[in-house]
Amino acid sequence: MVLLACISAFVLVVVLSFAGNHKQDRPLREIYKPVDVQGIGDDVLKVHTGIYVNRIHDVDRASGTFSANGWLWMSWDKPSDDDWLDGEISIDTIKFMNEIPNASKRDKLIDEPQEQYGGRMWQSMRFSSTFLMNNQDFSRFPFENVELPIEIGSDAFAVDDVVYLPNLKDSLVSDRLSLSGFEFRGLEARNFSHSITSKWGHSIDPDSPEDQTHWAYPHLEWVMQFSRLSSSSIARLFTPVFAAMVVLMFSLLVNLNVASSKISIPASVLLVLAVLQDRSHRLLPPDITYLTYMDKIYMFCYVLTLISFVSSLYCVNRVNLAPEESRPALMISLRSHQRALVAWMCLSLIVMPLILWTFQFD
Repeated sequence: MVLLACISAFVLVVVLSFAGNHKQDRPLREIYKPVDVQGIGDDVLKVHTGIYVNRIHDVDRASGTFSANGWLWMSWDKPSDDDWLDGEISIDTIKFMNEIPNASKRDKLIDEPQEQYGGRMWQSMRFSSTFLMNNQDFSRFPFENVELPIEIGSDAFAVDDVVYLPNLKDSLVSDRLSLSGFEFRGLEARNFSHSITSKWGHSIDPDSPEDQTHWAYPHLEWVMQFSRLSSSSIARLFTPVFAAMVVLMFSLLVNLNVASSKISIPASVLLVLAVLQDRSHRLLPPDITYLTYMDKIYMFCYVLTLISFVSSLYCVNRVNLAPEESRPALMISLRSHQRALVAWMCLSLIVMPLILWTFQFD
């Protein structure tokens, strides 16, 4: 009874942990709004911006940083002579919003904006810097995606005056750009306005409409998207777990007269699962505070292993404690129950991973 109570408590903890990945709510301090390109007025200067990423390196998911180099350019309609923006726009007004301070190297290809065909201005630069990743989510591990963002913006102009539009036609990454263990999925541009819920120390009349508004600035985020290779994840992580579960199920089919094997195999599988789980954690940053998809697969396998261990222990004890004349009939009945358990485990190993994946992201 004590053993069953301990196992029931363990199963309860596992079930409760499945719902424990919720992030703590906190007050909204920043506002990001997508820019409606169709709704931009004629009085807003549209600065078309493009990027070419040549290399990425030193990707450190534990610290959430990566380094990249390439080229960035911008073009815009030349403002009229009486426009206050005349002479104010240049490549210097663009800031890398998510770079590490003092880690950036920028070289302008031309010192001043150049007028080109159709009265458009153009300027570009070469960059090399270390950037911060966005909030990383490892809950899908080992099928998670990795996003490496390069975010540009300006605090010199409000979004009502200037908007950065992505030049998707000419923006791309090098064919030699790669991330070990991941497959490049594409380059995405996210255009939005960014505001902070602060008055920056200004004294504003509480009855003034400005008291409820905040300056919004134009931002443009270029995101390099990668996904982990499914084939390597299955081969390196799921295949050993599946093999351990197959061994576990075969242990239930071992003759009840071989008591040592029926008891020792589930105990050995528990040790193997613990070692495999520890090895899988080496692919992740340390101190993750929530369960990944792979962790939940391991938790489910732990439960199956404990059920098999208890079942084998119960059956062996029943046979050993039964009278000699009733043992043959009892062994037939217990073997039937264990074969039914094997069938149930086979079905659950197929269905449960799909259920966990479905409810992981509700």
